Amino acid sequence: MPNAACLDVYSALWSAGQGHDIADYGSFAMNVMRMEKGFKGAGELTNEVTLAEADVLRFARSDKVYLGRDKTLNSDLPWVCAYLEIAPDGDVDGHGGEAVLLGGRVVGSTASVPYGHTVGKILAFAYVTPEAAVPDTELTVIIHGSARTARVLGQAAYDPESALPRVDAKLKDTQ
Repeated sequence: MPNAACLDVYSALWSAGQGHDIADYGSFAMNVMRMEKGFKGAGELTNEVTLAEADVLRFARSDKVYLGRDKTLNSDLPWVCAYLEIAPDGDVDGHGGEAVLLGGRVVGSTASVPYGHTVGKILAFAYVTPEAAVPDTELTVIIHGSARTARVLGQAAYDPESALPRVDAKLKDTQ
């Protein structure tokens, strides 16, 4: 839309949302919401990792011939993007780039690390060795020099069935 229309569009959306508890929110809130749902973003999807390492091969065409196809679809993975919950300390959440350890040995580092207010946990995407990415694996994440207990999640921390966005969903306590 043209910049001149932004205020009119915002006003129309705001009016339409009054009966639905509409609220303003910013990019940090949106980042936390995507992390609570387990959605990868710019911090995880970079040109520094392959589609397989980022765990997004579902977006790669396997039925089409293209440069790098065989390597993309059939490579050994030195890293895997794992989804973690990290014990909060009530003070420091992390920023990305924190060391991830398995049994006292560094096995990777975090990419995105926010506190999920809805779930009451620090969440992270981390590139780790494949053996460290297995759901329910206990890990350690070093945040500002402090060792924190972490666990690999096998599903989204919030609404793993994706029931809440549906108009026919029955609301339930998701915590």
